[in-house]
Amino acid sequence: MHVLRFSTILALVLGSPAFAGSSLFQQKGFIQNEQGEQCWYHQEVVEGSHYFHDGVTANIGVLSFDDQTFMKTSELGQTVNKMMINNVISRWYSHSDASFQTRESELFPTSLLQKRGQCIQSKKYPAIGIVVDYEGSRDSIVRVRHGMSAQGCTQ
Repeated sequence: MHVLRFSTILALVLGSPAFAGSSLFQQKGFIQNEQGEQCWYHQEVVEGSHYFHDGVTANIGVLSFDDQTFMKTSELGQTVNKMMINNVISRWYSHSDASFQTRESELFPTSLLQKRGQCIQSKKYPAIGIVVDYEGSRDSIVRVRHGMSAQGCTQ
């Protein structure tokens, strides 16, 4: 019974635009890549998704790059591109002072009930994390799914 109640509470929290940030997701915009080029994207909100969490629904964003070659791998891999993506995404999830750890080396492997992706942790608000999953094709990031974690990130 506790699991059901806990899942119900998490579904309410994760599915709420006030917590999930989905009301703040930009439908269109650009993110600079490692070379400083503007990589234009479009984005949709998927309500009631099970993509990141087992047994819990949440609103997630699906950000797709219009030109699927702009976020290409370089000598540094995808380190800079992921950080630039994470910097933009993290603005939609908390107060401006949240200070999210957006570098690839700072990402956590998981959070509560998370089944895929990585977790971006807020330095200032330890209970706030963002789950992200990068989809690649031909050595380039073409799509990023993101949503609110059930709690802060964990090892």
